[in-house]
Amino acid sequence: MTSMDLDVDVLVDPLPGDELHQLLAEARARPGLTTVRMAGNPAYLVTRFDELKAFFVDDAAFPGETTYQFTIEQQIGPTFISLANPAHDRYRQLTTPAFRSRAVSRFVDEDLVPLAHEVVDRFADRGEGDLVAELARVLPFWAISRKIGITGGDTERMRRLALAIFGQGWSDLDPADAVAEVDSIVAPMLAARRADPGDDVLSQLVLAEREGQRLTDEEIMNHVRLLFAVGATTTSDSMTSLLWALLTKPGALDLVLERPEARAGFVHEVLRCEPAVALLPRVAMHGGTVAGTELPAGAQVLAGIAAANRDPARFVDADDFDPLRSESEVLTFGFGNKFCPGSHLARQQLSVALDVVLERLPGLRLVSADPPAGAVLRSSPSVVARWSS
Repeated sequence: MTSMDLDVDVLVDPLPGDELHQLLAEARARPGLTTVRMAGNPAYLVTRFDELKAFFVDDAAFPGETTYQFTIEQQIGPTFISLANPAHDRYRQLTTPAFRSRAVSRFVDEDLVPLAHEVVDRFADRGEGDLVAELARVLPFWAISRKIGITGGDTERMRRLALAIFGQGWSDLDPADAVAEVDSIVAPMLAARRADPGDDVLSQLVLAEREGQRLTDEEIMNHVRLLFAVGATTTSDSMTSLLWALLTKPGALDLVLERPEARAGFVHEVLRCEPAVALLPRVAMHGGTVAGTELPAGAQVLAGIAAANRDPARFVDADDFDPLRSESEVLTFGFGNKFCPGSHLARQQLSVALDVVLERLPGLRLVSADPPAGAVLRSSPSVVARWSS
């Protein structure tokens, strides 16, 4: 049987800081599944690591694409995350090679590191600033633009437009106008790549072929929008949490300054403790059984990534922020058929941001910071710091 409901609406209540984690710990301690509200409707929380991993694997019973068909697909069109097999596998195989580790490593060395310095150049001399607004809400969008092949003034223009479409109120631009303007930038570039391919993402999408099939212009445009809608926004959210942790977790700043080899562990621990997608909505279209709980057909299910990543059955001192911990597997990027293909690029962006902040902002110290908030999409609204200019 389902445990007693927790009186919270995960789309309405901000649940900042430890409030979310205390709620999820309470749910995780109960047998079976616990229900909460999501936009006023009941939703079942999957909170324990092994049970969530099994839930992700069972894509036949609990397909990931259903939720996206009624949310993000309405904004960007069909993509591999909103399609079932065999279409899902076809699109994924055609669209993800540019985000494999070798391609990302080359992009990091040649483009991302200089780009991060370019972003920091805009505010480093001021000696004080909100690192969320100045860095975290800029670099991931510039990075995706550059990977597509957009340079110069259109890089910042694409960032503003993406924020208008996907930024949950980060921009006052009209979303419909922003979509049209994005298309007006990318469509001529796509036509040029068909005539003369280069080595950017657009060119790779144009050239991609599997069993004689290629992507149409519309399919490519949809996946370009996806890069901003999912890739840039979630990386941006994660970067806000990284900056918050850097300046609020005791000993964190000294650790990564004194021991550069600990920086990868610091990034990983941020992704474990404060995943950008804390609760991932899915729909049990035909019902099913999860953690011994029978779900009715059409039930809303919340994959509790933030809960599973702090499961004490999996992690020692699970609520402690420990960049040196030995446990490595997390569910931040999902698991199984819908594992995020952009995970390597996201990690690299966080690592580069951390390196550049430590290099370019000496004497870094906290002025004020808001803890990460939000139960579905989670980020820190502001991290104000001072440094020696």
